[in-house]
Amino acid sequence: MIQDIDDTVKELLIQKVPIDVSTVDIRFEMPTKDWATGVVKPTVNLFLYDVRENHELRSNERFRTYNGGVATERRAPVRIDFTYQITVWTTDVSDEHQLLGRLLATLLGYPVLPRETLKGAMQTQPLPLQAWIAQPERTPNAWDFWGSLDGRLKAGISYVVTASLEPYPVEEVGVVTEKILRLQDIGP
Repeated sequence: MIQDIDDTVKELLIQKVPIDVSTVDIRFEMPTKDWATGVVKPTVNLFLYDVRENHELRSNERFRTYNGGVATERRAPVRIDFTYQITVWTTDVSDEHQLLGRLLATLLGYPVLPRETLKGAMQTQPLPLQAWIAQPERTPNAWDFWGSLDGRLKAGISYVVTASLEPYPVEEVGVVTEKILRLQDIGP
């Protein structure tokens, strides 16, 4: 599932920014000092650093499907936030800022990921994939983030994709199909 989200975000960038992958790499590695020294051409890095349930979108709703005298019930899917730190790596900071600005402007235009960019299991999600871009309450403290990676402080965009997981089995439930009313004379 996570690989499908990576592939979907990559496709979004390729199609909508657009990014030509023959001239710009799109990678998903942890941006450490050693990693940065190996970057040879302009690179957009999307480092997935946090995965957690989205409590704001939590639902206890149940959905029933009827087929004659039998019904099945499924619980609402669990909504999971996948949080990426997006950075751009080039030899010139002005090129980095230009590409980072293009990424920001494009991603802001897609709070729901478009169907034509969805890959793998993301194509059959029960709910649309939502995206949150540069939200203060969803953004790590930059110094804490880069300090923990032992790297230099770098401009980046916090990008959260919310996908659905259906961990609960579909259950068969009984259905009332007729009413029986019994009357009894209890006398005087």
